[in-house]
Amino acid sequence: MSLRDELLKAGLVSADKAKKRESDARKQDHQRKKDKAQVAEEAARQAELRRQLEAEAERKREQDRQLNQARVAERQQRERQERARQVIDSHRLNQIEAEIFYNFLDSDGRWIRAIRVTAAQRRGLATGQLAIVRGDRSTFDFPLVARETAVRLAEFAPERILLQHPEGDAADDLEPDSG
Repeated sequence: MSLRDELLKAGLVSADKAKKRESDARKQDHQRKKDKAQVAEEAARQAELRRQLEAEAERKREQDRQLNQARVAERQQRERQERARQVIDSHRLNQIEAEIFYNFLDSDGRWIRAIRVTAAQRRGLATGQLAIVRGDRSTFDFPLVARETAVRLAEFAPERILLQHPEGDAADDLEPDSG
């Protein structure tokens, strides 16, 4: 026998009051469960929102990091290009009075280019003592530089070296036949 039944039997509570009290208890139970569900839903929404914000912040940090890396790489590339330009301009051996045309393939191997050299420069190119590099003054700027300069340039701007024969003695190939 339940407490309600005992109270009704003893006459301490009327049947209507017992029903009302039971109904109120059910409503309060229902409201408590409903509030717990709403609190759980709100907590889940907050957790999802927090997770999304953290993911967005991480994505932004990664994007900033990549952008920074790209900027650093671009700056380093510009510095290498400027350094190459300075080395080439300060060690350029081209002579205005040179009259012998020297033909060579450009870096992609598609075009035959020509520069004017002296006889001594031609021997230097053949023996590997001189090299042809790409300059910045124009599309057809091909400075002659000493082997040491070309080796130093190859360390930080290898794309600038257009022609550099191995060091050796090719003087026999350049002498015209005397017979």
